[in-house]
Amino acid sequence: MERAKRLILCLAAVWLLAGAVLTAAGARTEKIADYDVKIKAANLMGEWMDAVKELKAQAGLGLTEEDLHGTSLMGAGYTLITTTLGDPAAKRTTCNPDMAALAAELLDQAGVRPGDTVGAGFSGSFPAMNLAVLAACQAMDVKCVYIASVGASTYGANQPELTFPDMVCRLHQAGMLDRMPSLVTPGGDYDCGAEMDPELREQVLSRIRSYGVEIMEERDFQANLSARMELYEAEGPIRCFIGVGGNISTLGLEDEDIPCGVIPPETIRNVSDRSGLLQRYNAQGLPVIHLLNIRRLVADNGVTFDPEQLLPPGESGIYFETVYPKWGAVLCLVGAAATTGLGFRRLRRED
Repeated sequence: MERAKRLILCLAAVWLLAGAVLTAAGARTEKIADYDVKIKAANLMGEWMDAVKELKAQAGLGLTEEDLHGTSLMGAGYTLITTTLGDPAAKRTTCNPDMAALAAELLDQAGVRPGDTVGAGFSGSFPAMNLAVLAACQAMDVKCVYIASVGASTYGANQPELTFPDMVCRLHQAGMLDRMPSLVTPGGDYDCGAEMDPELREQVLSRIRSYGVEIMEERDFQANLSARMELYEAEGPIRCFIGVGGNISTLGLEDEDIPCGVIPPETIRNVSDRSGLLQRYNAQGLPVIHLLNIRRLVADNGVTFDPEQLLPPGESGIYFETVYPKWGAVLCLVGAAATTGLGFRRLRRED
């Protein structure tokens, strides 16, 4: 009897193994459902990158030593508007049009749909990631209400001649980007650029005002957050909040371990007076997208960290998915169930 039971179970296991083999053998790679949107986002970002390269050339800014792919979206090792240290490999990873496709994927995961409005806070530390989010929103027909900061960490948009707010304002003036920043802040310490060279800081802010953009220099943390949230509400309401970089308004005053990528609503529950917009909006029931730990972000989403070469849009894994046939698994599950059921029924009769 025991030998017969083992034989039945072995036969069932063979059926299951056959199902796994058939499923794996029949796997195929297909374009993702929103392939066209992701391609559109990546192409937009590529066009903007080319335009920024031309703007830098006009300003007499050459490629910096860490810009190995010649994108012109990496800044210098240090300038007088540099705020903190940054990882050049992480910055280089974001200088890739595929990051716009990834941003579109994250927005979709957060439940953002065409016609929605999102809020975003951009520091100057990851100009390429900022552009990726804007390209994804434009490709998805999503209104992005964004606040941009001047200050940037090393190898970010830290060249005073062309800061991140300069980039987006010039792209908008050229008819390429659909929205200007709703507000610009100095960034850095207290979000007021306290560590920057004062004369250079004022020179940069004066130039940004000339684009017709409002500048906010609010040192008080609570008042700063309130002004930002009122702006998002006035131009929203927003469906999702996106934070790129390490501005204190985004992350808060505490050194908290905030997950990267999409954070589902009410994942973060402990909010204090020192919490930033990511924590506050999430606790209020909004999905938020945290874009700072680039190494972890790309690892979680199938994008190569610091690739040796950039692939054209549409060739990397972000645009495809693996589809497995269901018929083999279903057939073999039925076979395993039938073998087990009929086999043990027969044993009971014989017993």
